[in-house]
Amino acid sequence: MKWIANLLSDERGSISSKRIIALLSALFLCVTLLLNAFKGVALSDNIVNAVMAICISAMGSTTIDKFSNNEK
Repeated sequence: MKWIANLLSDERGSISSKRIIALLSALFLCVTLLLNAFKGVALSDNIVNAVMAICISAMGSTTIDKFSNNEK
């Protein structure tokens, strides 16, 4: 259970909402891909593209935060 908290925490040790959003949107995209591949259930392309954009922006902002907060 501690590794999940470490996975979702930022460099200061607090839980990052951006990482939670990125993880949930990536999981949603994976579930959508599996449902489409095996069950033939297809969501609207606009919904999938919107979730993908949210995932990319959350992961990108997490990366920018990691490198921009350098303490000397």
